[in-house]
Amino acid sequence: MRRTRRSSSTDSRSSASAIRVVRRRSSRYPIRHRSTETTLMAAPRLVTIRASLMLGLVMTIVSRSSGAADWPMAGGTPQRNGLPAAGPIDVDFDPENPDDLRWKVKLGSQSYGNPIIADGKVFVGSNNGAGYRPKHPAKEDRGVLLCFDLASGEFLWQLTRNKLIEGEALDWPTVGICSSPCVEGDRAWLVTNRCELICLDTEGFADGENDGAVTDETDAEVGDADIVWVLDMKESLGVLPHNLATSNPLVHGDLVFTLTCNGVDERHESIPAPDAPSFVAVDKRTGEVRWQVSEVSSRVLHGQWASPALGIVDGVAQVVFPGGDGWVYAYVAETGEELWRCDLNPKASRWDPQGRGDRNPIVATPIFVDGSVVIAVGDDPEYGDGVGHLYRIDANGRGDVSAELGAEGTPGTPNPNSKVRWHYGGIDADGSLTGKKGESIFRRTIAAAAVADGLVVIPDFSGRVHCVDFATGERYWEDDLLGAVWASPLIADGKIFLADENGQLWIRKLAKELEPVRDEILFDSAIYGNPALVDDLLVIADRSNLYAIPVGR
Repeated sequence: MRRTRRSSSTDSRSSASAIRVVRRRSSRYPIRHRSTETTLMAAPRLVTIRASLMLGLVMTIVSRSSGAADWPMAGGTPQRNGLPAAGPIDVDFDPENPDDLRWKVKLGSQSYGNPIIADGKVFVGSNNGAGYRPKHPAKEDRGVLLCFDLASGEFLWQLTRNKLIEGEALDWPTVGICSSPCVEGDRAWLVTNRCELICLDTEGFADGENDGAVTDETDAEVGDADIVWVLDMKESLGVLPHNLATSNPLVHGDLVFTLTCNGVDERHESIPAPDAPSFVAVDKRTGEVRWQVSEVSSRVLHGQWASPALGIVDGVAQVVFPGGDGWVYAYVAETGEELWRCDLNPKASRWDPQGRGDRNPIVATPIFVDGSVVIAVGDDPEYGDGVGHLYRIDANGRGDVSAELGAEGTPGTPNPNSKVRWHYGGIDADGSLTGKKGESIFRRTIAAAAVADGLVVIPDFSGRVHCVDFATGERYWEDDLLGAVWASPLIADGKIFLADENGQLWIRKLAKELEPVRDEILFDSAIYGNPALVDDLLVIADRSNLYAIPVGR
């Protein structure tokens, strides 16, 4: 029996969408309140293996034996398909047992970023609630990116950004930085709460150098971030985000790609910056814009909080951007030449600014698998479940490759140029799939899918996890987690790892039949981000803590 939701405090915001968090508690566990004091554990055991998982807060597994084992961006690779290389994983652990942890450290009071692991460091976005820098006490609302030592959990440095003066219209209070950085070598790129694409030196000021064009940082001590360059998308490009700026950048060659987060106004009545770019490709060394796409902004439905993915198709690197208009777009990465576009909503669907319609923008991140893109529609979680749609699209098309042609809001006709391999979702009119006539087959989501062994696994926001066939879209099973899901799944060692807003980590067998691996694992607070797994260490963030958990056998 499904229970009704109840809203949490209004300052709890989505990493993807910056709005009120809607929560449901599982009847299997009481609500528990625990201390969030920083705890450093002496490593009680050595470990060996791996995994990777979600989108909002996050899990990450990382190697202790090899510096080459990294999870340098959301989804692990530019293809964004959360599949860490891993051996056997021991899932018999309890986050409340210090002997099961390598270390546990405090984050801010709200943390929505995915932990990223590179070069022996862990990076995660949060707010300033932990107060690591004395010059920025915890009572001061700031957006921060925290950097810790992977081996010990020692705090290394913090990027600190002031809040925008426009307040919740552009930069929701206490949410912090929700973007997950992309790390390459000694550089990291991320989108800040101030709608900046920013490049950092991963060593901070510990190396005694002030790198890059920015040499007048206000915070320039050991323990502070070393800023290399800043592209202020609000001031330089005229972008106005809705509630929050967040997108997870990716790097390919000399370019870094991101959505700008341009959106509607605070009252959802107009688009203040219809000519501002929605997608940008920027020189990773200088911050200079190489190419941009502006046409989508005039059609944006709500906000643009998604992230790009990149794949090689027929020898061409193409970057795929999910649009705030409900379309997904593919471009030649080097030049910005458009390759194809696809409408992810039925033509007959209609947008409603209050979220009651059946046309949706895209908040989820696409994944590239076998020359095709898997992606679903969603919206701000405040708008609730809603009817959702999941697609597999062959990425070798040109032009409009949507399933239908026609004007939005009217019934469409089949598109002879379509590259949609299959569609999963909509309404189960006769109840043959769900057992209930008129039930939604799939609901809105902000999560990326994961694909392995011919199976697609994806949660919708209501907490239902779906497993469908990668080749055909045939549905195999649905599992109800009884809690809203913001995160994306991670698949490793034949297991599906997924966390929910109730702070529970769920583990299921990757198979055509639903099979739990063990009971849910309860963390201190809500989990909004993606688990990731690299080698033998699971690094997972709940709302206020970051955990490093050995999981190797």
